[in-house]
Amino acid sequence: MKINTLEIKGKKFLMTAEFHPIINLSGKNILSYQAVAQFFNTEDFLIPAKQIATLFEETAVIRKVTDFIFEVICHVLKMKETMVVSFILSPQLINDMGYLTQLRERCQRNNIAPQRIEIEISDKITYSQFISGLPLLKKAKEDGFMVSLGKFDSGHDHAERLQLFAFNTIKIDRSIVDGIARHPAKLSTLHRFIDNVIPAGTNVICEGVDSAADLALLNRYNASGIQGYTFSRPLTFKQLQLLEGL
Repeated sequence: MKINTLEIKGKKFLMTAEFHPIINLSGKNILSYQAVAQFFNTEDFLIPAKQIATLFEETAVIRKVTDFIFEVICHVLKMKETMVVSFILSPQLINDMGYLTQLRERCQRNNIAPQRIEIEISDKITYSQFISGLPLLKKAKEDGFMVSLGKFDSGHDHAERLQLFAFNTIKIDRSIVDGIARHPAKLSTLHRFIDNVIPAGTNVICEGVDSAADLALLNRYNASGIQGYTFSRPLTFKQLQLLEGL
């Protein structure tokens, strides 16, 4: 897998990608993957995501990172026609229609159907940014991309977003999912989200499923899949190759 060098404010970092499996609730198959950038310093030490995020203030840097991840996604999807991969769209790009055009053109050049790529809206996007970015999200769906809302929680404006845009997938935040077997209030909130808040027909992914007890309870509800350490930690490209036979 290609490793890029990225320079931010005079500091050099190595950038690669890891793949987070999204697994069918039964645990019998993988529905899709989320491609996420990983960063290392020049001594090959992993830099935590929260630490690197403080350096991501310039749109030019965000574009380079997103370009790299999209390049990786295209590379993987060309290797296996049945795979679906998602990536997170930064708030800095939510209004950039020209950038969306570039992504669509890359799909065309690589002969990849946009339906195999899901654009996940970052939880860092404010409500006002979301409103101003609605034209891009609608155009993305028109172009064939799937669009998902990540880290859905009990925030008031999250429910409003569901009324304004028809997401293909809703990913319920781990703050709601983790511990539902121990905390009845969390289980009640999750039940309300799935049955009353999230529109029928929407794919539901539960994040942060890290215990067998939580997983057993999720089987009672209409969730499509899970993302968490119960079944798999994030994969390197080599591990993905072995698992998928690439």
